[in-house]
This record gives sequence, structure tokens and C-alpha cells, in this order.
Amino acid sequence: MNKKDICILPGTIQYAKNYGYDGLDIWMDKKITIPNAKVFIGHSLGASFILNSDINRNCKFIFINPLVRKRPFLFHFINWLRFLIFEGFAVKKAVPVKYWWHTFKQVLRLLKVDVLRQIKKIPPENITIIRGKNDNYFCDKKSVEILKSNQIKFIEIEAGHDWNENIAGMVKNLVN
Repeated sequence: MNKKDICILPGTIQYAKNYGYDGLDIWMDKKITIPNAKVFIGHSLGASFILNSDINRNCKFIFINPLVRKRPFLFHFINWLRFLIFEGFAVKKAVPVKYWWHTFKQVLRLLKVDVLRQIKKIPPENITIIRGKNDNYFCDKKSVEILKSNQIKFIEIEAGHDWNENIAGMVKNLVN
């Protein structure tokens, strides 16, 4: 598949360019135009962003560690701190500080998205969920139970919450 047919929506506070695909810098840009892509890849709250958008549900969707469970902001904030401490995050992957206020407002908006309800609106053959086995912060074991109880298929791989080479390899296999 042509890389121009793929659109990445990055995880919180990250650049799209970190992922190796064209995408939307949802943490910097206030006005976003969704392209006519054949495949949308949403990482973490990037999945919430695309699910909250008015797009054709007959495209292919790949969601990496989506926030399946609706939880209060404070809960997510504590988990984000735990993620930073235990899994880590390379500062060079973050958007500049001048965009953090926009990022904060975007996070608050996207935490309101009912991810599970929106996923159910997508034909099952058009969606793949990738979960890092070691994601103990956002797409955790309780999220896995929810996915299973709703008969939503997912792939578990050796990864935490953040994008790594194992996730990149799986995504590459899925888009080719």
C-alpha cells in the first residue's frame, strides 16, 4: 500500500513524524482536515480522535492501545505519571511546550469519547486493535476483558503503551 493512503494519529503530546507515516499533528494544530486515507492508525488518544471524527467507517482502522475504558481525568493523569516513571518517554518525541495548553484541552475533549461504542460502529473486518502486553496504564488487563466480552478481536504483542519496534513491525505487516 502507498504510504499516502495511510494516516497516523499520534498518541498524546507526540508528533506524527515519530511513527514513520504521514499523519495529523493533532497535538499542535487547532484546525485539522482529515485526509481521504484508506487506513487510519490511531495510537492511544489518537484512536479517540479518529473515532470522534466524521469519516467513512468502511476504511481500515488500526488502533494501538486505545483507551477503551472511560475514566476520569485524574485517573488518566495518575496513570500518565506512572507511564512516564515506569515505561519512560523520550522528550525528543514530544511537541514543543508552546503547544501543551492546546494538548491539555485536546486531552480533556478526547477523554469524553466513548471509544467502545464508536468501535462497535465499525465493521469488524475493518478494524484491528494492537495491545502491548505490558500496557498497564491505559489499555490494561481490564480493557482486554472488555474487548473480549464484546467479541472485539485484538492482537497482543511485546510492548508497553508507547509505540516501539514491535508495534511498528506489526503495523507494517497489517498495511502491506
